[in-house]
Amino acid sequence: MTPVRQNVLFAKDGIGNGNCFAACLASLLDLPLWMVPPFEQMWGRDDWRLRVNQWLERFFKMTLVRRVDHVPAELPVFYIASGRSPRGVYHSVIFSHGQLAHDPHFSDAGVEEVEWTWHLEPIA
Repeated sequence: MTPVRQNVLFAKDGIGNGNCFAACLASLLDLPLWMVPPFEQMWGRDDWRLRVNQWLERFFKMTLVRRVDHVPAELPVFYIASGRSPRGVYHSVIFSHGQLAHDPHFSDAGVEEVEWTWHLEPIA
């Protein structure tokens, strides 16, 4: 896992979303941020998760698994944790063994509570 900072921030009066999730994918995959498609601009579309998985399958032979429980013992060493940030918006960060390992936002404030997790699994 190579920590990558997001370079687009959410703003209430903005026209787009922040790219913390893409920065988390880049971090987990040891990629520069520019190599991750702008999935954050697809939120609100029903197929955005499908698009993420198509990209992961095609280029990395992996899939993204979402869990609504946070059981660190059942997750890989590094995984994406999502929940509300102290700024009041949904945010994604990297956790390891149940603890914050990397926040792509410059504040490093993490999330107040993990509401769901995402982890990568190889496709057989």
